[in-house]
Amino acid sequence: MEYINANLSDNVFNKLKDLIYEISGIYFSGQKKYLLETRLSKRLSVLNLPNFEDYYNYLKYSLSKDREIKELLNSVTTNETSFFRDMPQLEVFVDILKQVVQAAGNNAYKKIRIWSAACSTGEEPYTIGILIKENFPSSDIKFEIAGSDISEQVISSAKKGIYGSYTLRNTPPAILNKYFDRIGDDSYSIKDEIKKIAAFHNVNLMNAKEVKKLNEFDVVLCRNVIIYFDTESKKKAITNIYESLKTGGYLFLGHSESLHSITSLFKLVGLGKTPLYKKE
Repeated sequence: MEYINANLSDNVFNKLKDLIYEISGIYFSGQKKYLLETRLSKRLSVLNLPNFEDYYNYLKYSLSKDREIKELLNSVTTNETSFFRDMPQLEVFVDILKQVVQAAGNNAYKKIRIWSAACSTGEEPYTIGILIKENFPSSDIKFEIAGSDISEQVISSAKKGIYGSYTLRNTPPAILNKYFDRIGDDSYSIKDEIKKIAAFHNVNLMNAKEVKKLNEFDVVLCRNVIIYFDTESKKKAITNIYESLKTGGYLFLGHSESLHSITSLFKLVGLGKTPLYKKE
């Protein structure tokens, strides 16, 4: 496919970045103008539009605008991830999960619900599933994992559960052999025993109505997500996540993220290896 050779003017860039911000809470600074231009050039080619002004008008007024907005979000979201990403954080997650299981006692009807927010192509939810199988092999408690992302494209990929070797680069060989089937020279499929405990949803963290469909979680992982939001968007997303957690539930952020100056809803209960917050 040949890309349209069009330049993104400052005026249209401001219109597009404001639209993206309004829809998703993702903020593109002036320094990222070229990044936005590069990512959206393909959409101009697909739609056979001569310039970015026409693309903006298409997003605003076309009869197909709702469908194209989904393509826009697929294009601008960052989906860099891998299995067993940031193991020190995941070790803390396992410790917290053990506390949640212990608190559940012998309640055979107890469900422990975990949400991987902005899960991209599913590496984090499936990693969680593997950690559960490895650390709670004989537990009578039912675990449920929800993965969500604003991009329909990556959610579709997550449901398939097929991965190349690069995203599995941090996966121990024994785990790879135990929980994946090799297909072809460089691809692996996650086994059904992991796939069946993870469900995937198309959710915008800015949309309270969508987030409310996911609720009653014991643990939420929202790692390396809010760094793409400005202060107001962070407040909205974190408030929505707060409402989705059970009282006493835990929120994990990325190691460089913090709720300082964002909200006082949560109690900070751990720094060390990972920022860890609790709903009280």
